[in-house]
Amino acid sequence: MIRVEIALLALLASTAMGDLRPGDSGQEVKDLRRGDFKNDYRDSKSQSLIMHYRMRAPERLPEKKTLGLIVAFHGLNGNEDSITSFAIEAARRVQIADEYVIMGGKSKGVGWDTIDDKDALAWIVWVKETYPIDPRRIHIIGMSNGGGMVKRFGWANQDLFASVSSYCGVSAVFSGGLKTKKAPPPQGPMSPAETRTEWYFVHGDADTTVGVDASRLAIKNLGQKGYRYVYREIDGADHGGIMGYREVADDNLRFIHALRHKEVQLSKEERAEISSISVKLKNAKAEAAAPMLAEAVRTGGAAGAAAIKNALGNSDVEVKKAAVDATEKVLFNREIMMELIKLTKDKSGDVKSAAFKSLGSLANWRHPEVQEYLAQTARKKTVAVEDRVASIQALGKAVKLMLLGWCEDKNVVWSLVLLLDDPELKVREAALAALAQGAKDTFEYKPDSTPAQRKASLAKWRSWCEEQAGPLGGAGGKP
Repeated sequence: MIRVEIALLALLASTAMGDLRPGDSGQEVKDLRRGDFKNDYRDSKSQSLIMHYRMRAPERLPEKKTLGLIVAFHGLNGNEDSITSFAIEAARRVQIADEYVIMGGKSKGVGWDTIDDKDALAWIVWVKETYPIDPRRIHIIGMSNGGGMVKRFGWANQDLFASVSSYCGVSAVFSGGLKTKKAPPPQGPMSPAETRTEWYFVHGDADTTVGVDASRLAIKNLGQKGYRYVYREIDGADHGGIMGYREVADDNLRFIHALRHKEVQLSKEERAEISSISVKLKNAKAEAAAPMLAEAVRTGGAAGAAAIKNALGNSDVEVKKAAVDATEKVLFNREIMMELIKLTKDKSGDVKSAAFKSLGSLANWRHPEVQEYLAQTARKKTVAVEDRVASIQALGKAVKLMLLGWCEDKNVVWSLVLLLDDPELKVREAALAALAQGAKDTFEYKPDSTPAQRKASLAKWRSWCEEQAGPLGGAGGKP
């Protein structure tokens, strides 16, 4: 089993790091700068400045358009360095930096405004056409004034961006500007959560520069429109303080890395290749499957789902396990999510364990069906204890960053608190371990104590949960 996982990782690396041949832009390899550098992008005719920027590009560039692109927007009085450095460092920590071009620009004035939109768009399109960028892997991230810029700019250009990440972003209105004839319905298979750009917000509730309501209102607005978003509110964090939470930044970069644009289509050649791979993965053995799985993972999204589904159904346990492992890091579609739920009952213990881990990632990124399945499995006393514990551990992955200050998915938190009073010791231990990742006080709770001895600490846990997430069955704990 280890053999196919190592082979898959090696092939993924080689896919991302092959040498570049002359691309569509007409530039030879020697003309494309690599490494970490600064430059000016100018109009080809007038030579007027369009964007002063900093860029980090991999030293070796792939032959095909497989790189992702992350574009950073600074805050007021900032420059091309600050948020760009933040993104580069996080990408390095989660070991994806060499799969991306990461760049940040400098606004014309002290901050970003509508006058910058045209130039920013031209600059992004130029990079997309010049470097081997996969058009399904373009993302924007910004802080403060830049956080407001990416909200507004990202909303108006959803046809271009797979995700938008805003740190303590100033207010923006999510209306108008859409390049579509008709807005998608807020619920169902064609809702924005399933078909449009995804969003990631971070804000501190002690921010006196940009009040936390700017992000709270943004997620409320997007939620009403049916968009999927992740929100990390951090209790006690001020305007700049949120940038110091590495676990949030790393989660954000993993979120970016997992996504593919849901509307940008593969080329004809790519469709033919993934279709061929899909058929072969039904019965391929581990060694032959590794390069095909690598391509399915690189493709990701709905386009790669059929290939991954066939690998999940392969009778070779090594192939199946490698495919499940891939779904922890790359998102495909709802059908794959349902397949993972089925695989939590697989006869292979390794496959089951991997399926629960992948579901933990989906729960962390707010897929409600997964959260509900894990909560029900964890609380159902007729389920095997080891499966209940695996569900609790997956819920723990989802609750860890919530407990920084925003427990919006209350069923996740309440399920863990209620399980502190479960008859099974291993279940109680797992629930405490999950909650202790983020709770500041465990209220002297001891899993191995008697029901009578647990009573006082359980009352405190319930009171804490009402404060954090709101009453069970009622409204949320924060406005």
